Amino acid sequence: MEHIRQWFQKSTPTGLLFLSVVVGASGAVGAALFHILIYYSTLLFYGHSSSTNFISVIETLPIWQRIIIPTLGGLFVGLIFKWAKVSEAEGEGVPEVTEALMHKRGTIRPIVAPVKIITAAITLGSGGSAGREGPVIQIGSAIGSSIAQFFRMQTKEKSLLLAAGAAAGIGGTFGAPIAGVLFTVEILRHRAHSLLRAFVIIIAAFVGAYGSKALTGHEGLRFVIDTSEPVSFLTLTLLILLSLFTALTALAFGKVLAFTRVYGNKIHLAHFLKPAAGGFLVGIVGLYLPYIHEPAAYPFMTDLLSLGTLPLAFLVFLLLAKMLATGITLGSGGSGGIFAPLLLMGAITGSILAGVLVQTGMLSTSGAALFVIIGMATMFAGAAHAPLTAAFITYEMTSDFTLLPILLLCCFVAFLTARKIQTENIYQH
Repeated sequence: MEHIRQWFQKSTPTGLLFLSVVVGASGAVGAALFHILIYYSTLLFYGHSSSTNFISVIETLPIWQRIIIPTLGGLFVGLIFKWAKVSEAEGEGVPEVTEALMHKRGTIRPIVAPVKIITAAITLGSGGSAGREGPVIQIGSAIGSSIAQFFRMQTKEKSLLLAAGAAAGIGGTFGAPIAGVLFTVEILRHRAHSLLRAFVIIIAAFVGAYGSKALTGHEGLRFVIDTSEPVSFLTLTLLILLSLFTALTALAFGKVLAFTRVYGNKIHLAHFLKPAAGGFLVGIVGLYLPYIHEPAAYPFMTDLLSLGTLPLAFLVFLLLAKMLATGITLGSGGSGGIFAPLLLMGAITGSILAGVLVQTGMLSTSGAALFVIIGMATMFAGAAHAPLTAAFITYEMTSDFTLLPILLLCCFVAFLTARKIQTENIYQH
């Protein structure tokens, strides 16, 4: 074993390329295991499976049960954190990955991956308002860093394999390897510095994407919209206007998230009980708007794409409730990401503007879906200051090349608007 370690420590091209495949495959396994655990966690807490509608299931439950389920989920998460002593697995995951890259020489403790898988699966399965993607990124990064630590590699190689693990995680959960590579550049700020090192990240991302598909049969998120009609100059202008709105909404969400984190730290309550308190509050919000719970997020986005728009008052209240519930979940110490909430909030914002335009006769109902999909992309672009990642991940989710020029334009508008107002992105608050 020592001879093998010494061979890898030399960082030969062959060794790094081999490890890129190992990291990609391991990231795919981690992503697949995580999604399986979310499925069984949701089934355990709510009796909800892929064959049932989550909203229909939760609305049949008595009020006390709808409150106690997220509370219990938060309690379990808090107890696991207290027992495992892995504070870096709390919250979103992406800031912790960036911290490891910038200040910890690419080192993430191996225990982070299993703890993150379990706690995030419980948070999301019990109805927490958060996303699956941030945890997958941290899981993949922890796996990549752990592999590098096992072979006692230098800091540069540890950082490289950490970034490769993040790309594999995104590739595996979204089926979007290009976006996985761009994520490491725009958000993690990792620089490959050579073609070989770039190939390591690219290979890991594609192995993660296709490996996850082979393991689960799931191709990642897929949205379908009709783009057969050409986009007029008026529609393009309105989409740019939407990009400005989503950038401002993303900034508002960042403020909510920062406030709940600060307030969550100030609450005089045992640390392990804070996720339970957060779950209790989310349960109360969910009594009125159950769509804020994670299991309802992607189905609701799909519904918005097919329906175009819903009553405006309902959408506005849901947007505000989703901001608040996500802030509570993460600010209280729950484990989950912000990508899915950003997508949902972007979809809602796009649907709100589309609804106004439909009512004024400036847009047909069939054209509303384009506003929903652009809203998703620009919300993330404005929040994360990552226009390329946002544009390409949305392109890969739709597989519609005709959307890409519009996505790029609108995402850059949202990014420039958000950065002009606030230089830090949502992961740096």
